[in-house]
Amino acid sequence: MLRERENVVQSWLGQRQAEVRFQIGRAVLFGCGQYFFITLQAGALAWMIDKLVMAGYFGAQLAPGLLVLLIAVLGRGFCARRRELYGQQAGQQVRHTLRSELLATIDQLGPSILAQRPTGSWLTLLMEQVDKLNGYYAHYVPQMRLVRIVPLATIVLALYFSWVIALVLLCTAPLLVLFMILVGNRAAAASQRNIQALNRLSAHFLDRLQGLSTLRLFSQSQRERAAVAAASDDFRRKTMQVLRLAFLSSTVLEFFTAVSIAITAVYLGMSYLGYLNFGFWENGSPGLFTGLFLLLLAPEYYQPLRELGSFYHAKADAVAAADDLEAFLSGDRQIIHRGHRQMLSQPAASIAFNNVSVIAKSGRRILNNLSFTLAAGEQLVVVGESGAGKTTLLNVLLGFVDYEGEVTINGISLRDLDPDSWRQQLSWLGQNPRLFHGTLRDNIALASPRASNEQLQKVMAIARVDEFFQQLPDGLDTLLGDEGAGLSVGQAQRVALARALLRPFQLMLLDEPTASLDQASANMVRDTLVQETTGRTVITITHRPESLSDQAQLLVLERGQQVAMGDPETLSQTCPQFQQLKRQWQQIAAMEGGMANAQF
Repeated sequence: MLRERENVVQSWLGQRQAEVRFQIGRAVLFGCGQYFFITLQAGALAWMIDKLVMAGYFGAQLAPGLLVLLIAVLGRGFCARRRELYGQQAGQQVRHTLRSELLATIDQLGPSILAQRPTGSWLTLLMEQVDKLNGYYAHYVPQMRLVRIVPLATIVLALYFSWVIALVLLCTAPLLVLFMILVGNRAAAASQRNIQALNRLSAHFLDRLQGLSTLRLFSQSQRERAAVAAASDDFRRKTMQVLRLAFLSSTVLEFFTAVSIAITAVYLGMSYLGYLNFGFWENGSPGLFTGLFLLLLAPEYYQPLRELGSFYHAKADAVAAADDLEAFLSGDRQIIHRGHRQMLSQPAASIAFNNVSVIAKSGRRILNNLSFTLAAGEQLVVVGESGAGKTTLLNVLLGFVDYEGEVTINGISLRDLDPDSWRQQLSWLGQNPRLFHGTLRDNIALASPRASNEQLQKVMAIARVDEFFQQLPDGLDTLLGDEGAGLSVGQAQRVALARALLRPFQLMLLDEPTASLDQASANMVRDTLVQETTGRTVITITHRPESLSDQAQLLVLERGQQVAMGDPETLSQTCPQFQQLKRQWQQIAAMEGGMANAQF
C-alpha cells in the first residue's frame, strides 16, 4: 500500500515536471556546458604542467594554455550561473502554479473545507510544503538528467586513454548510487515524519496563540505553554533525525568517492613506476599529460553523483510534501460542476427546494428530502438544534456542497447557473465578522471595490459605523489589524454589516449575525436588517428568539429533517420541536441576563 502511494506521488511530481520542461531542459543544457568547460580546464592544466616539466616551456610558450584556461574558467562560471537560474525558474513556476491551484480549489470548495483542518495546517500546506518542491525541480530533476549524461561522457573520454581507468570508474559508480538509495529511503521517511510534526506544531501553536486571552482567563496558560514546548521538542528531534541522515549520506558519498579517486591515483602511480604495464592504449607507461588529465578528470566524474546525493534530500522532502498536496488536489471531494447560465439582475430571488438531500462521505444524511418554496421578497428563518443541517442549507445555496434533488433560483436550476454569476447576486453576514489587515475603508469596500464615497457614507450611516469611525485615529483610513484588531466585536459586526449592505444582492444569507453581540448591539443589527431588507429575499439562521419576525416564514429542522414550516405564531402552538427550542432560548437568555448583571 505504501509502495502504491509512493508511485502515485512520483507520478504526480512527474506531471508537474512536464509544466517546466523548457526550464529544466535549459538547466541540463548549461550543466553539460559546465562539464565541457571543466574538461577543457583539466586539459589546459595538464597540458601546461606537462610542457612546463617535460618540455621546459616558460612564459609566452604557455600563453595558449593560459588562454584556454581563462576561457574555461569564464565559461564554467557562466554556465553554472545560467544552470542555477533556469533551475530556480522551474522551481518558482511550479510553486506559483501549485499555490494558484490550491487557492482555486479552496475557493471552489468554499469556506466549509477550511473547517476540516486547523488554520496553522493550511498555512503549512500553502507555504512550507509548497516551498519544499523548489529544490526538487530546481536541482534534483536537472541533476538526475546530468547523471545520465556526464558520467557516461567521462567514461568514454577516459576509455580513449585507458580501458582500466574507464573500468574503475564504471565499477565504482554503482556503489555510490546503492548507498545513496539506502540512506535516501530512510531520509524520505524521516522527512515525512518531520512534515507531520511541523503540521501539528503549526496548528497547535496558532490555535493557542489566537486563544491566548481565553487561556489566561481560565489560568491555563502554563499548561498550554508546556504542551507547546513538548510539541516543539518533538519537532526538534525529528528535524535532527533528518539532519543526521543528511550528514550520514554525505559522509558515505565522500568516503567512496575518495576511495575511487585513490584507486585511480594508485594505478597511475604504479604505471609510472613501471610496476603495471597494462591498461593504456599507448605503448609503455602513460605520458605526464595523460596521467594528470585522468587524475584531474576522476573527481569530476564523481561530482555529479555527489551533487545528486546532496539533492536527493530535496527529493525526499518533495515526496513527503507532495503526499499531502496530491491528496488534497486529487482527493475525492464533492466539487460541484455547474453550467454557464448567467444570473439576471433583479431586486429579489425566488428559491425552491424540491426533495433536496445532502449525504456525507460516511453515508449520514445531513439534509434529508428538504422541500420548501420562498417567493421573491420573502424572508425565511431557519431554526433547529446544533447539527440539524442549518449551515448545510446555506452551503447548498452558496454552491459549496453537492446535493441530490433540485434547487431552483428564479425558475433556473442551481446546477445550470454559473457559480461566479450567482454568487455576485448574494450577500452574506455571519456571526464572526471577518475583517482583514487594512484600512477601515478597504474592509467596507471589499464587497464593491468601485463603490463611491457617497455609497460608503450611506451604508456606514445605515449600519451606524458613523457613530464610532470618526473617533478612530485616522477615520476611514485607520489601519486595522487581523480579525479587526482595534475594534470591539460590536463595532466589527457593524463594519461587516455595512460591507454586506454595500453589495447589490438578490438574496441575503445571515448566519447567526447577532450571536456574538451584547443585547444593545444585537438590537441595532436586527433593526437595521429589518429596515434595509424589506422586500428583499433573506434567509436567516438564528438561535435568538428576538430575530424572529412576524413577516418571516419559519423553517424548523431536526437532524436534517424538515419538521415544520409556517409563521412563528402558528408554530408556537402546533410544533413541539419549536416549543422546546423556545424554552431553551428563554433559559439561555435568562443566563445571559444573570451574567450581565453579575458584579465582577
